[in-house]
Amino acid sequence: MEDLVIQGRFILNGKVVTGYIGISDGKIERFSKAPLRGEDIIKLKHHEILLPGMVDVHVHLRDFNQKGKETIESGTKAALHGGVTAVFDMPNTDPPVMDGETFRRRAELFRRKSYADYALGFLIAGNCREAREVEADFYKSFMGASTGGIYSRNFEEDYSCANGRLSVHAEDYKLIQEFPERPAIVEEMAIKRALHAAKSLKKPLHICHVSTAGGLRSILDTAPPWVSFEVTPHHLFLTEKDYRRNRFLRVYPPLRSREDVDFLWRNLDRIPVIASDHAPHTLEDKENGAAGIPGLETELALLLDAHNRGLIGLWEIVEKTSLNPAEIFGVRNKGFGIGKDADLIVVNLKEEWVVKPEEFYTRAKWSPWEGRKLKGKVRMTLLRGKVVMEEDEIVGKPEGVRINAQKG
Repeated sequence: MEDLVIQGRFILNGKVVTGYIGISDGKIERFSKAPLRGEDIIKLKHHEILLPGMVDVHVHLRDFNQKGKETIESGTKAALHGGVTAVFDMPNTDPPVMDGETFRRRAELFRRKSYADYALGFLIAGNCREAREVEADFYKSFMGASTGGIYSRNFEEDYSCANGRLSVHAEDYKLIQEFPERPAIVEEMAIKRALHAAKSLKKPLHICHVSTAGGLRSILDTAPPWVSFEVTPHHLFLTEKDYRRNRFLRVYPPLRSREDVDFLWRNLDRIPVIASDHAPHTLEDKENGAAGIPGLETELALLLDAHNRGLIGLWEIVEKTSLNPAEIFGVRNKGFGIGKDADLIVVNLKEEWVVKPEEFYTRAKWSPWEGRKLKGKVRMTLLRGKVVMEEDEIVGKPEGVRINAQKG
């Protein structure tokens, strides 16, 4: 007898099937078309389907000296609310995670406060010795200044000393000085430089939030197999025209032209990862020009709404938000298969709801999609076989654990 059996529709190997999933000791034990016995049983309702929990490889959770913007507690609650069961914590915090002591402080804070599972990042900018002394789950560098102001003066040197996959914010520092509005060339030239370094060093590289047609074209045409990349929902669903109407939509890299957005969509099948780049700020900070968009609680809903409009397949969503991120970053205990953690989400594909940021768990009480009606909603989130969010309510205590990552 299993600890838990989930009965209903789920998506497996690209197909929607109806059956049973057996879960024991927090792991997926079996998939079955025949009934399974369980101590507890969850029966999915009409229009509900079970998906693997999302692995979001780009999340800013602030805390430390920026508790007003977000905390690990509020941010990981937001993650569970939005169907994200594992977050990759970006290290450009205040203070930044750039030395062993700050890394240990960050790890302890997550151990006590995180409601979702997590990966710990380490920021590299001229601190190779410190980077080599820590065992981070991934590393981060900025080719040009973003939130926090720290960037790599020598990107190739910083990249060379990462002891694992390096996530890079690809905007060229010198071009930012020349073009402070950060037009497409700022990203495109940085991506070309990053790809050149990747070919030379032959080390794992992940290019964050690709937003331009030129940048994406360079990756698709010339990237070696050890290079991965992501796009964000805001670069898929918003354009520079939206920014001109709402200055709260300031983000780095900026929102792009309709032509750039259309190019991303035309090549969606070749984009391996969608990540939120959840970047919370207070309303006061946004009024003063802070760059960043909160996204943990709307990321999946936007994709489900797009699925309902025929723009993206359900299996594509699963691959880009769960399976591919886990595989690329070597997260061996995540995914959707026998022996994997039972991190699962129940979504109602047909439920319509209105985005109300004041009801979200993030401390950033605003959203680009405030007032928008979306079709598709997360109804329940399970972490290692335990219900941790149901009907918009977080259940239980912070029980997130650090992910099991494989280097390389």
